Amino acid sequence: METESSKPFSFFKDGYAGKILSGSFSRTLKGRLTEYIDIFTLFEATGTPAIPYIAAWEEKEKTIWYEYASRRFMELLGCGFSELAEVVKTRMVDRRTYRFTEVHGVHKEVLRRSHLEGIRDELRKASLQTGGIEAVYKVLPKSGDPIWLKDQAAIETYPRDHVCLSLGILTVVTKEMKAEEEREQLVSSLQDALSKVKTLQGLLPICASCKKIRDDTGYWNQIESYLEDHSDLSFSHSVCPECFKKLYPTFKQKEKSGGEK
Repeated sequence: METESSKPFSFFKDGYAGKILSGSFSRTLKGRLTEYIDIFTLFEATGTPAIPYIAAWEEKEKTIWYEYASRRFMELLGCGFSELAEVVKTRMVDRRTYRFTEVHGVHKEVLRRSHLEGIRDELRKASLQTGGIEAVYKVLPKSGDPIWLKDQAAIETYPRDHVCLSLGILTVVTKEMKAEEEREQLVSSLQDALSKVKTLQGLLPICASCKKIRDDTGYWNQIESYLEDHSDLSFSHSVCPECFKKLYPTFKQKEKSGGEK
């Protein structure tokens, strides 16, 4: 007797390299996947800059594969369909998620690739609970500069087949993320500069005659010594014109007499 999962399934797209349509999965799953591939193919044909994809994974397996991927996705990463999943996995630099809270505003969480390797199962379980994915991935293509892809996907589960489908749209957000990184680097540089600046605040007791400054211990310091201890200033000494006249009156006279000759 022919079971539902063993019935022949005649639908195969040109260049199809997935495994659900050619595997021993239920006709329900195959039928839904066929509908989605048709929809995504038509969507891609509109010339939209959005990048549609259909990813899949089995509950007991730790691997993920693509059932459908936009040609632009492969062009961006410089690879073919059969190697797409491996390229995304091995050449991903980091994963960024953004969450808004009333207290702290927008909170960004960045997970590096080394960290992602150990928590992929947890991330998939979390996406199943929420029913979707929204994250930004920084990926290094086989050649060229890194690219940033914003991923928004809905998750569907098929308990009978122990399979999950991720129906997603990728958007290239490289310009926006580069601007964010440059802004963060600028803020970091400013914070580093500010941390090195010591600001003198309040009233300084200064002698009206010798101009020494009294510190917190009651000791009177030369003004340059005090400022060097309480800031990043350093001093080089010279003599202003007014003091030069007072200190070296004869030198000035000789200079004048010499000029009259």
